[in-house]
Amino acid sequence: MTLDTALTAYIWADGSAVPGRHPESVPDRALRARVEGLIERMDAVTPGADATDLAAWADRTVRALVAERDDVGEAGIRALSALLSWTWR
Repeated sequence: MTLDTALTAYIWADGSAVPGRHPESVPDRALRARVEGLIERMDAVTPGADATDLAAWADRTVRALVAERDDVGEAGIRALSALLSWTWR
């Protein structure tokens, strides 16, 4: 399981229509810790005046969060962005 796959499984758990947090979906403890570390960093961010379009703000925020990493691809970014925007709806 790659980090992108783990992020998607953790957030979408069996294709749920609503993003959430499903640690049981990532059985590998080390990989789950990496996923949770990213989500913890993301949780520290709050929307500001630039969040007039919540989905666009979430995408920009997540891309900035993972910009220095080479292990998070588009699937992981989409999953994290969905969770961040859902959290602040």
